[in-house]
Amino acid sequence: MADPKDASAAEDFVQLLKDRVENLRPKLLDLSRRNPMISTRLGRRSGSFLQVVDELPDVLAFNLTGGKSMRFAPLPSLDDDPKDEQSKDFRNALSEARIVDQIYQEAVEHLDPDTADALDRGEKIERELKDRVRELLGMAPREVTRAGSIPQHAKNNNISPSYDLPLPSEQNEDGRHTDDEIQTLLFPDELERKLNGISTKCKTWIQESGINVLHAAFGFLEWEEPNTQTKSLAPLVLLPAEIDARRTTKGRIFWVNGRGEKAETNLVLAEKLKRDFGIDLPTYEDGSIEDYLKRVADTPPDNLNIRVRRQVVFGVFPSSRMAMYYDLDTSRGTIEQSEILRTMLLGSEETSATPFEDEYEIDIPEIEQKVPHVVMDADSSQFSTIVDLADGRNLAVEGPPGTGKSQTIVNAIAHALASGKKVLFVAEKMAALDVVKSRLEAVRLGEFVLPLQAERSARTQVMQSI
Repeated sequence: MADPKDASAAEDFVQLLKDRVENLRPKLLDLSRRNPMISTRLGRRSGSFLQVVDELPDVLAFNLTGGKSMRFAPLPSLDDDPKDEQSKDFRNALSEARIVDQIYQEAVEHLDPDTADALDRGEKIERELKDRVRELLGMAPREVTRAGSIPQHAKNNNISPSYDLPLPSEQNEDGRHTDDEIQTLLFPDELERKLNGISTKCKTWIQESGINVLHAAFGFLEWEEPNTQTKSLAPLVLLPAEIDARRTTKGRIFWVNGRGEKAETNLVLAEKLKRDFGIDLPTYEDGSIEDYLKRVADTPPDNLNIRVRRQVVFGVFPSSRMAMYYDLDTSRGTIEQSEILRTMLLGSEETSATPFEDEYEIDIPEIEQKVPHVVMDADSSQFSTIVDLADGRNLAVEGPPGTGKSQTIVNAIAHALASGKKVLFVAEKMAALDVVKSRLEAVRLGEFVLPLQAERSARTQVMQSI
């Protein structure tokens, strides 16, 4: 019969382990307004985010998740005729004005076609006539400088300038909502600068950490903490994306696609709402973005002032630590069964444990036989490390740059492969992953490697690698 004291001690031990883990988990998250997953700072001057106008969220989500590439479209140039002048009423009024407008007729009559600037002067006379026709028809004035109203310039070109996107019932018959373009409120040079900046930031993240942080955000939750007047915007649904810049005779054109991955709920926001306000954010599970936004809007909490904004933004949304945060949830698994966590958080029962280990006599046959396969040069300390791993010991190896840590990792992986084991090699920096991968390939073990870095882990690439 089991001793009740032993059972009670085991329960206390398990509870102590869970408490230690739960105390560490919050350190993985940044639930402050500094985190763009909690409070996204948008605007024309933002270097990390690009807002979309005059598009339908469901259409964009369907195209991007379906693998279709879409092109970011800038505002038309101020030098071009506004698109609202292509209407039948305007064209008829312009034709009549060419006949009856005395200012126009006198200007044309005095125009000398043989002068060098005749073409430019003719275009100016025509443009002035069009501006008078606009005024005659009660149309908004044409914007001629960037200091003017950008929203009005967009309206003059039949573009809705609101960042709150149209409803599905407002789909335009001219096809603007179903084409392969994503409309923005930026002029061509502004759009290029912004997308270059966003691409550079995302590439830096990938180079340093191997993590893709570029996402398309669908829908935003505008929320305000109780007893404050500070409003924050947080994305609701995030779809991993990638930008491809292509050079053309008209300059660089930027395309975006969805990497073949699924859109997911903003788990950082969900955790913020749950921890601070006791609110369960509905989970997005594929399907219509419109339906999900309606579901969130239809269930407003009593203790928090919220509003769902129908906006779409492309930009830098880092959320890599959320997966680790959920993996360490003590209520979801049997974390107390992890011997590694027990040792790390509660210590070891070995009385002989010391901060530093002695090196083995590697020439002794019984020591040498423990590691029969070494694919790279190893000194006695490196070989001793692999011997400890072969004995199933958990250890930490420290050393300054250039002391052979990568070589030791490669030898350890090779030994594990020879023993029929699987190895998960994780590193915070992309450079460390690349060094080990290249050395494994150099010793002809590359075919056993499945890379899971950001730019190599799209679903199709993983399947091809397998």
